[in-house]
Amino acid sequence: MKIFTDPRLLQHGFIAGTLDRREGPMNAIDRQAEIFIRLGIDPQKMLHLHQIHSDTLFSFSNEAECRSFASASPQDGDGWIFAPAPAAWGAAIVTADCVPLFVWAKDASVWGLSHCGWRGVAAQLPLKTVRALQTKTTAPLCVWAGPHIQSCCFEVQQDTARQFPSQTLHTRGTKTFVDLNTAIGLQLLQAGLNPEDIQFSDKCTCCQPADFFSWRRDHKREMLLSFIYKP
Repeated sequence: MKIFTDPRLLQHGFIAGTLDRREGPMNAIDRQAEIFIRLGIDPQKMLHLHQIHSDTLFSFSNEAECRSFASASPQDGDGWIFAPAPAAWGAAIVTADCVPLFVWAKDASVWGLSHCGWRGVAAQLPLKTVRALQTKTTAPLCVWAGPHIQSCCFEVQQDTARQFPSQTLHTRGTKTFVDLNTAIGLQLLQAGLNPEDIQFSDKCTCCQPADFFSWRRDHKREMLLSFIYKP
């Protein structure tokens, strides 16, 4: 099993990252559960969403709230806030070019995970995720953006380009491309994060087919699993 992750997540006690494509599509919760069992995680303590490319976040601060959410059908939304984080709970998202955004406090007291598609980034979901956590802690926050479509491949039409700051756009000939890393980075700096605490994966889901599924490349709904769990 190959998991792309940030060493800082491991140093702060998390089991977290983005699974590569070799385990197959992770669209189904049952398939995700198989992965969690292999990692020694109780799949009943991993929360799931019905992702809708929004800026909707769900927040949890105790075991009862987690259990209540887990017992119901997945709700519409695109991000998680655990603050203060109940022990031995986690959350999952799936992506196929979108950005899995991991955010956590250096003391591991709070954490979040967001599914940041271009619509979510344009709606400032990265900024909203960080600010939601900042209301719960004064500890410095770290961020890692997992594998996603990079600016080499993320060509957009002008109606999409207009929703992003000019410094996130570049052109090649008549084509326009968006740099999601820059777009997210601008929001994180706006939230006051230290630049050295912000890291981005350099893996491109679109042009690295051996490792990743990609909607942009294949036009198939085959999803990668990203998750975070704190024992």
